[in-house]
Amino acid sequence: MTTNLIKIRRTPTASSFFTVFSLVVFAILQYQEEARRRHISLPCAAILVALSAFFLFVEPIPQPQSYHYFADARGFRCRCSSGGGGSGGPPLFLPPNVRGRSIIPNFGDVVSNVVILIGGLSGLLALMMMPAPTDDADECWQLGTCLPLFFVATVAVSIGSTYYHWKPTDSTLVWDRLPMTVAFVAIFCFMLDDYLPGSTDDDSNAVTGSNTSSIGPAVLAPFVIIGVLSVLYWTYTDDLRLYAVVSIMPLLLMPILFMCYRPRHTGIAQQGIGLSFYFAAKICEEKDHEIFHWTGRRISGHSLKHVLAGLAPVSIAYMVLIREEM
Repeated sequence: MTTNLIKIRRTPTASSFFTVFSLVVFAILQYQEEARRRHISLPCAAILVALSAFFLFVEPIPQPQSYHYFADARGFRCRCSSGGGGSGGPPLFLPPNVRGRSIIPNFGDVVSNVVILIGGLSGLLALMMMPAPTDDADECWQLGTCLPLFFVATVAVSIGSTYYHWKPTDSTLVWDRLPMTVAFVAIFCFMLDDYLPGSTDDDSNAVTGSNTSSIGPAVLAPFVIIGVLSVLYWTYTDDLRLYAVVSIMPLLLMPILFMCYRPRHTGIAQQGIGLSFYFAAKICEEKDHEIFHWTGRRISGHSLKHVLAGLAPVSIAYMVLIREEM
């Protein structure tokens, strides 16, 4: 999404004001006490103000149809499929306008999704190799619910992205973005759960001084619902604002978690490496055509984005294997 799609309006519309006001009131009534017990009221208030300003003063962001025109649109056909082996066979890579039953369209962007698939499967394999935690409810939730959801969603991203790049349209893009939002939300909730302080009950804390619960289970389901609704909202209104918040806000907040809070488990380096891979992937996505030109039309920025994005869950999978309680 490029910044030239963002247009500022001076006066919010009545409908946007009513919608934002209703959501803010709901968030305050639902989570005010929870935020107070965790001592995160000020950060939550700042996020609410920023999101409210975004929806009030930014015009709806449509999906540009130019998004579907990627740099590397070459098809691919195996030499063996033509029956003319050897050097006299047809070329492996074909121009974008060549179509046929034995041709894989947009080959680079399609086949590079295998790296994302490997990333998701490596995470599921790492979880299977871990002994089941029995004495820590928070770790049981992280390893038994949140991270499995992240890695399964990553596998689904590889399938949805392959389907989309086979024939890039708005309707196929839905199946790329739906699992992507679930993956964003799952890893974000995992980090919230591991970094933010647990909820303290004033009555019991006076006696035990202990935390009563972690934040992850409280926010995962609502965040997943918001993520799915952001894609459906874009589908029916052609407005990307909610999807932009779901996909970009975790990227902005994760570094703040690194800097401001101490996690309950090791693995900070692997989380940072995974986040760096994804930041690099987003840069490659923006520089799709430039990278295709710089590499002599060998690999496009979007294909490279898939490779780097697939390495991010590999880093998280390694974190699963080596992490310990701090």
